[in-house]
This record gives sequence, C-alpha cells and structure tokens, in this order.
Amino acid sequence: MAENNVIISAEEEAKLLKPIDEYVGKIQAQIDALRVEGSDKVNSLKNQIAIAKENKNLTKEQQNKIIEESKKQLEKAKATEAANKEQITKLIADAEGYLSKHYSSEYYDIVVKSCEAEKKAENSSFEKTKTQLQEEHKKALGSLKGLKDAEDIKAEKYNYKNKLFDAQMAHESRIQEIKDRRHDAFMHKFHLIDLLRMSKYTFAQKQAQKIENYKYTF
Repeated sequence: MAENNVIISAEEEAKLLKPIDEYVGKIQAQIDALRVEGSDKVNSLKNQIAIAKENKNLTKEQQNKIIEESKKQLEKAKATEAANKEQITKLIADAEGYLSKHYSSEYYDIVVKSCEAEKKAENSSFEKTKTQLQEEHKKALGSLKGLKDAEDIKAEKYNYKNKLFDAQMAHESRIQEIKDRRHDAFMHKFHLIDLLRMSKYTFAQKQAQKIENYKYTF
C-alpha cells in the first residue's frame, strides 16, 4: 500500500475513534448513574467529615452534629456502593473487553501506521529541503567571486546557515507533532479506563503506561 494511502487525516482518525468512544461512553454513563448515590456520595461525605473536623469556625457541638449526620448518610452510601459493586464490575469488564478487542485493531494500530508513514515522508521531505538549500547556496556562492564580493559571500553563508536552522526547527517540530499524535492515541485508551475505574488501574495497566511514557520521553 502506498504511503499516502496509509496516512490518515485528523478527521479520519476522529471517525475511527467515534464508535469506540460512543460504546464505552454509554457504559460510562450507566456506571456514573450507579455511582451517584454510592461511591460519589461516599467520597463527598468523607470529605465533608474531614472539613468539619478541621473547621475552626465551628463549635464542638456543631462539628459533632455535622459529623454524626454525615456518618449516618455515609453508612447508607456505603450500602448502596456495595449493592452496586457487582453490576459496576460487570460494566467495567464489558467496556474493557470491548477496548481489548477493538481499540488497537480498529483505531490505534491504524494511527501508528499513519504516523510511521508521516515520519518517513517528513524525513524524506527534510532531506530534499536540505539538498535544495545546499544547491541554491552553491549557486549563489558561484556568482560571488573576488575580494569585492567578500562581504556578500559572508552574508550568503550566514543566510544559508539560518535557512538550514529554520528548516531543522520546522522538521523537528513536525516530528514531535507526529510523536505526540501516536502517544495521544495510546493514552486515550487509558483515559477511558481511568474514568471507568476511578483511577484504580490494574498492575498490567500501570506497567503499560509506564513503558509508553518511557518510550515517549526518550
């Protein structure tokens, strides 16, 4: 397959990702609804108790009243959390199973191939740009001979050096964009998992992210 057929646009990439986001998004909405009176309330009430304990503007009586009432609500919230745990676990398994089956084959692998092709095309384009600048520089120097052209020769060399530098910076920026695009595609999966699991990743998920971040950084 030709490189230009492998390279996909941002719009095409978004189209590939859309059905994945929609499927997981529907499951996420169900999980969020189950967490409202459960996990979310548990966290909110625990925070409320902690704030009441630290609030110096409240009397001891006011603190005790808030803490006592919050603890009563907390027990109910914990019971709801426990009652919904199995259903939430099944929904998370459904979403992660879908991601495992579809994310790489229908989205990420395609983005990776596109990025590889883009990088190859960018490197080729940069080499052509350098060659062109070198030829233009030689031609310019060829027309400048003799002592009277010494300043012009110096200016041409300076100009050539600046052009090379600008081309190098533009090239590195483009390569970084491609690198970022692949990295973002990889990490989006874990953004979805993060929401599903409330940041409680499995060991394997943590390791996968560590390895990816290492590759991305170095």
